[in-house]
Amino acid sequence: MRTMWMLFLTLMLGASAWSGTTGKLAGKVTDSRTKEPLIGVAIIIEGTNLGAATDLDGNFVILNIPPGKYRVLGRYIGYQPVVVSDVSISIDLTTKLDMELSESTVEVDAVVIEAKRDVVKKDVTSSQSFVSSSAIEALPVAEMDDVLQLQAGVTRDASGGFHIRGGRSSEIAYWVNGVSVTDAFDNSRGIQIDNSSIQELQVISGTFNAEYGNAMSGIVNTVTKEGSGNYRGSIMVFAGDHASNFVDYFQHVDNFQPLSTHNFQASLSGPVPFFGDDFKFFVNGRYYYDDGYLKGERRYTTGGSPGDGEVVPMDWRRNTYGQMNLSYLPTNSIKLNLEGLYSSERFQDYAHEYRWNPDGNVLKRSESFTSTATLNHMLSSTTFYTAKVSYFSKEFREHLYDDPYDSRYLHPDSLFFVSYAFRPKGTNLHRFFRRTNTLVGKLDATSQITASHLIKAGAEVRYHDLTFDDFTLEPLRVNNIEVVPFQPSIPAISQPNRELYDASPFEASVYLQDKIEYESVIINLGIRIDYFDSHGKVLLDVTDPNIYAPLRPGVGSLSIAEREPLFYKNADAKFQISPRFGVAYPVSDAGVIHFSYGHFLQIPPFQYLFNRGMYKVPNDGLNLGVYGNPNLNPQRTVMYEIGFRQELAEDYSIDVTGFYRDVRDWITSGPFVQTRNLVTYSSYVNKDYANVKGITLTFNRRLVNNLSFDVNYTYQVAEGSNSRPEEEFEAQSGSAEPSLFLIPMDWDQNHLLNASLSTTIEEVQIGLLARYGTGLPYTPSITQYTADRGLTSGLTKNSRRIPAQFTIDLRFDRSFRLPGVEMTLFARVFNLLDSRIPIRVFGDTGQPDFTTTAQSIGFDANRPNTVEEYLKYPFHYAEPRNVQFGVELSF
Repeated sequence: MRTMWMLFLTLMLGASAWSGTTGKLAGKVTDSRTKEPLIGVAIIIEGTNLGAATDLDGNFVILNIPPGKYRVLGRYIGYQPVVVSDVSISIDLTTKLDMELSESTVEVDAVVIEAKRDVVKKDVTSSQSFVSSSAIEALPVAEMDDVLQLQAGVTRDASGGFHIRGGRSSEIAYWVNGVSVTDAFDNSRGIQIDNSSIQELQVISGTFNAEYGNAMSGIVNTVTKEGSGNYRGSIMVFAGDHASNFVDYFQHVDNFQPLSTHNFQASLSGPVPFFGDDFKFFVNGRYYYDDGYLKGERRYTTGGSPGDGEVVPMDWRRNTYGQMNLSYLPTNSIKLNLEGLYSSERFQDYAHEYRWNPDGNVLKRSESFTSTATLNHMLSSTTFYTAKVSYFSKEFREHLYDDPYDSRYLHPDSLFFVSYAFRPKGTNLHRFFRRTNTLVGKLDATSQITASHLIKAGAEVRYHDLTFDDFTLEPLRVNNIEVVPFQPSIPAISQPNRELYDASPFEASVYLQDKIEYESVIINLGIRIDYFDSHGKVLLDVTDPNIYAPLRPGVGSLSIAEREPLFYKNADAKFQISPRFGVAYPVSDAGVIHFSYGHFLQIPPFQYLFNRGMYKVPNDGLNLGVYGNPNLNPQRTVMYEIGFRQELAEDYSIDVTGFYRDVRDWITSGPFVQTRNLVTYSSYVNKDYANVKGITLTFNRRLVNNLSFDVNYTYQVAEGSNSRPEEEFEAQSGSAEPSLFLIPMDWDQNHLLNASLSTTIEEVQIGLLARYGTGLPYTPSITQYTADRGLTSGLTKNSRRIPAQFTIDLRFDRSFRLPGVEMTLFARVFNLLDSRIPIRVFGDTGQPDFTTTAQSIGFDANRPNTVEEYLKYPFHYAEPRNVQFGVELSF
């Protein structure tokens, strides 16, 4: 342990990390006539405080450039100045810019030339895609999720979760401006970001560099906008609704209400008034409401009396997003930045059983906030360091009424009803709350120590604070007698049906990386060290787990504090070293071969470390669920990738990449443990395995003559022992065999094709997206109907496929220039063809709209609906056609 901490301190004092928020500009300046290098030429990036002077060989390097397009000025005494426009800078990449200056005896205006854009980036050693703010504006997308799903290697499961190259959805890390915004509880994206706040979106689906950690399948890296030198602003308003005739499954969706969805967003940037041009701001806000497309009917009240029959939205959403960014340049070499991001989501998820009693279903709310303070100090054009302090907080709540003792709650017996019936009464008694707070400290440094070596190194610490409370209200009891009439009560902390805990895990990491750039080869070498301590407690005696109900003789007479040393010990700290390697080998001026390899780890999501709190296993029962394990090891994967990128003609490029992932120590539920009084339970362990292999092909044309397109195809096979950690427990509980061989994962989509096109025809800009994917796996099931026909066994998990999926989205824009304002009228249509896209099916038939189940269920007079009526599951299909109309004003 002492050696490890000495290593941490050494690397922290030596340097720290870049974390992928800026890019690099490098090139050479020569005399246009003699071709000799010019020494001391001033290279200035206009509109910034960044610049450099050429060295003895005429070379220059400028680091720490935010992504975007710039004008670069080359100025030298006795020569005509040159301005190169549209110089594109991307996250983590080097943009090459060579200049030739001509002698001039008199002072003349600068000659302006347009930068030659490289279709193929030669210093990319692994698969990654970049989406600029202008590209996002041209696409028919409304949310960042719409942009993510267009990238090669990215698939979505039936619930909408993202998977990169066959990994679990929890294997993706989300970064904003160099700081992780991943919610450590479940490794989901911790905060929502409006598309209009994004300067550049980077999706790394291959082997990522050592600067990125705590992820196994991919990185989603976002750089947000900062203030501009001039006042700029925009206002966008749009509204719309779903327009479909698929009323058999989406009831009332044919009733088009143009304000069912409505949105208002605005942004403003520029210098802060009265503080000068060195103090700039960018603010953005958005309010969005959507009625959804899944409706219920208030045929009953929660008390069971007849309702008013009103049509009620059951999957509505009300979202609020906000961003504020303040930047200050006290000197040409120092930049201070303060940013805050906020998102609030109030929503309701569709619950099929509450379709005729929609007022009885729970409401949900998520609220997130992150703030980051940054000090960036340029020591020279080739060396800078950055210090960051960031605070992240996310709360999630789920309940029907704010007050747990609300008199409108009804006795749990009101929820008991016959199968395949819409509830004619009752209230959902479930209540849930969790909060994740994370404090991050980083010290960053980057230096171009020689013309060929760009050194990055970094150190980071994260302090987490997790609060969790999950229970279902129950009838109040006095002296073990239920109070009548019903009064709701909260289970005691000592009860097994109350999951309440607090946790404070700690993380630390360091890395060192060298980007070696020669004309003939570019190499990324890196090593990363990760340390994690859950600060959790593990059991000393797994046969006597419940500290509130001990089974060992004599322990019950002790206080809880006195019992603790007899029940728990501290979990072990975890430590791992991960090497990374990538190489790009230019085979010509327009082609490059790339290869990369790396070891990657991910700290288990906290929900698996602390699930069900303090092992409150009851003293009676059977197979009582899965409990957390604070002693879990990190999950690990080794990734390999090899590919080829080639420019075709002048504006086209193609990329073919093959990849393989070997995943070990996936979290799963362990074998049953039996207590001293023969009660069985399980805990999470590191045991599951998976491997993913595939190939991606991308073909694109950059924007030239008002036309651009991008086509990407992914073929992959993702196989493993279990898709979810709970599957092994479910198999054991059902007396089924454990996983004995690899099976397709739930999200294993073998073929996926995305195509996007943007063009302008007579001042109308058109954006088109098309998406095709083969069906996801499902597990065939045996019903009474199939058993009567001889099919009783032999069906393996995920051995069948649902039908293929195809959808088209469209966007029209028409811009008008008014005095001081540009107005754009637009229309967006999602699922243009109103395709009936299956995402789930019945296991006995493999179809979303037919099952034999109804044939084996008899009539019941207490059922208010028919079985056939109930079995029309709208969640078996993706969203129907959605039409939006809007206007945007830019000034």
